[in-house]
Amino acid sequence: MMATNKCKKCGCEDSFMPSPAPCPTPQGCPEPEPCSEVLDSQCVIYSGENIICDTDVLVTTNDSVAKAIQSIIDYFCASSSQIITITSFRAVTAFPQNINSITPSLVNSFIGNGDTITGLAVNYQLVDNVTTTQYVPLTGQWTCPQTGKYDINYNIYLSAPNSVTGPGQNGWGENNGSMQIGVTNIAGTVVYLADIISVPVGVAFLRLYGTGVLQGVQLTAGTVLVLKILNFTGINYTSVSGDNIDWSIRKVG
Repeated sequence: MMATNKCKKCGCEDSFMPSPAPCPTPQGCPEPEPCSEVLDSQCVIYSGENIICDTDVLVTTNDSVAKAIQSIIDYFCASSSQIITITSFRAVTAFPQNINSITPSLVNSFIGNGDTITGLAVNYQLVDNVTTTQYVPLTGQWTCPQTGKYDINYNIYLSAPNSVTGPGQNGWGENNGSMQIGVTNIAGTVVYLADIISVPVGVAFLRLYGTGVLQGVQLTAGTVLVLKILNFTGINYTSVSGDNIDWSIRKVG
């Protein structure tokens, strides 16, 4: 740190001299310690290398101490005032609804024609950290609260009914079939993500697991989404305590 000897009314002198050495401590300092010189902070110039936080330059060489201090204060005050807002939704059930099996055809094999999952219990639904209503359990409809980019996730865990898990039986593999799960718009005309779980005949499956993830999809405020399912296993699913359907959506941009 370099300092001018004195400061003129019109500004700081161009010549520099080192500031006096500090008073030795803990010995040899008079009480109260006298001040050898008082300098205007605008006249004390920082002569070191740029001071950087991550990639942000806070202080540059030849900045005055006054400017350097103000730059540091502004930077950290701005950082501390930034609040991370959360807009998200999550709903689950540990006792899913019954899902009857249907005969597949070219027409009904499209996930947009599937049954809408309803009755999920809301864990949270937040818009900018404030609790709001986005999901209606009775209809199974989720309404986008803000235009932006969203991550969409779902998980499904369904046990085979007791009728197909006895001796010599193959659970979900008793018949040749599949289960489809996906997220569409309310009309079923736009598919955001979907999965098909194949269940070959004779392959023993006690439970079916399905997971879907879509990152950064652009959604417009007011867009209504639903979670749909199609059961082509030939086996009616009856609700089992402890099974799970989990659906979550989070704004990421």
